[in-house]
Amino acid sequence: MAVVQELRTNAVFIIGMMTLGLVAQIQNGFGWFALVWQCVMGAISVSALATWIRLRNVPAPELVGALSIRKLTIFAALCGTSWTAGLIEWTLHAQPALVLMALAVSAIYIVHGVANSYFAPWAVVAFAAPLFGGCVFVVLAMLDSPIAEIGFVLILLNCIAAIRLLTKNWTNFAQSIDRDAERARLGAMLHEQKDIAERAVQLKTRFLASASHDLRQPMHAISLYLDGLAEIDLPENIRAVINDARVCAHDMNDMFRSLLDISRLDAQQAVPTLSVFSIAAVLSRVEKEFSPLAASRGISLKVRPCADHVYSDPVMVERIALNFVSNAVRHTTSGRILVGCRVRGRSLRLSVHDTGRGIPESAQKVIFEEFRQLDAAGPPDHTGGGLGLGLAIVRRLAQALRLQVVVRSTPGRGSMFAVDLPLVHVSRAGPQALAAASRLAGRLVVLVDDEPSILLAGAFMLKTAGCDVISASSGEEALKLLAGSVRVPDILICDYELHDAGTGADVIRSLREEFNTDIPAVLVTGNTAGGTAEKSARQLGVAVLYKPLEAAALKRSLEELVAKKELT
Repeated sequence: MAVVQELRTNAVFIIGMMTLGLVAQIQNGFGWFALVWQCVMGAISVSALATWIRLRNVPAPELVGALSIRKLTIFAALCGTSWTAGLIEWTLHAQPALVLMALAVSAIYIVHGVANSYFAPWAVVAFAAPLFGGCVFVVLAMLDSPIAEIGFVLILLNCIAAIRLLTKNWTNFAQSIDRDAERARLGAMLHEQKDIAERAVQLKTRFLASASHDLRQPMHAISLYLDGLAEIDLPENIRAVINDARVCAHDMNDMFRSLLDISRLDAQQAVPTLSVFSIAAVLSRVEKEFSPLAASRGISLKVRPCADHVYSDPVMVERIALNFVSNAVRHTTSGRILVGCRVRGRSLRLSVHDTGRGIPESAQKVIFEEFRQLDAAGPPDHTGGGLGLGLAIVRRLAQALRLQVVVRSTPGRGSMFAVDLPLVHVSRAGPQALAAASRLAGRLVVLVDDEPSILLAGAFMLKTAGCDVISASSGEEALKLLAGSVRVPDILICDYELHDAGTGADVIRSLREEFNTDIPAVLVTGNTAGGTAEKSARQLGVAVLYKPLEAAALKRSLEELVAKKELT
């Protein structure tokens, strides 16, 4: 800050003036006044240097608090008055040459002091007024000498220079204040807008979680009813209607699943569970899921078998693969889709190739944004679920897994989407681990949910799969119903939110304690906010499924639980 440098310069000027005074004293012997003046000016110089040393390393924003304008004004008045007293004394006793030199030094001192005290007007007045008066006195006292003309010119130039520098520095100071105020205003506005944006994102996340939870409850029951009806021998016309309804329910479930994934990823609840698994399971799921749909659209879907193992989250990797293929099926009108894997060094590239219309290079980045769909008049986009969320989910899942998504597309020729997975070399799995036969027939399943419609629909679906079902609205009711049975439940399916009856996690604990065994269990939830269901599931070592559930997905999860139990 200029005022701190001014303190050092002030000391230099005073020392110079003291030197002149000492010379004049030696030549003319001013007496006691000169000695007192030398002492006062020396004290001022030492004070200025001490203050400069103390404040020279203080950051500029803190100097305002470290400096006192009142003390600065008093110091300026003391400097100006003391200097003027010495100047007048020299004028009366010193030789003209020394007086002229003192007048010149005083003029420079005034200009420098005024220019660097622009931020404190009273300090400028206290410093400059006595000095200007002293200079005028010197000129008037020497009117008969040629020095008067030189002194007059010095005073005139001094006034012009001081005014110009003061005006310039004051303008710069005012502009800096305006800039600081504008920066502060913009910073506050940016902070406010950031808070608004963050609140909007939080509100959106809570809205998606809440709305999808409320809507998934009836959709969950509808899906179970429709899937159960599909297992019953019905007339063809009724079966056709049921199949159409199942297609509609499937599309709705896809949309809910996309909203669920986005809300969970926004809430940072999708925590990867890394493990070594065979990519064959993912490819099998892809083929089973999309072969009928691709065939109905006249598209050839080919899935190349692969038995390699990778280290990642199997659920997230499967979701990425399903989204890739869903996009390809949706936007390929004819031709073929190829799904396969290829070893690339230490990675296994899982890729999906299609012969669709392709994506322009300019759009290959924006398609990964939420709710982003290209203009229907142009090439169709590769977004999933009909909401423009498919690749947004892929991008976020890949970020959570620290994977790189690769996109290559040529308009008119097709597209390739791929992800590189960490490759793991393991021995081949035995035939028991690869068995795919259903193990649900005759299993005793305990279904706990406080929604009567879901209880009825779930029991209906499980019975069509050959299960024996005990339905209860609470853990206490389940224990009462099991009291008369000699069988130990094979599987527990518990809704997490049981309201007044506690949580599904509590039910699982109580039933496991009752039968003194770790019964395979699944927690079902429609709530994506908070992550409490996921935390409880990790503590219990059980899986979490999200409403609405399709019968095929639920059966597959239950079969996996039974298979794991049989292998232990």
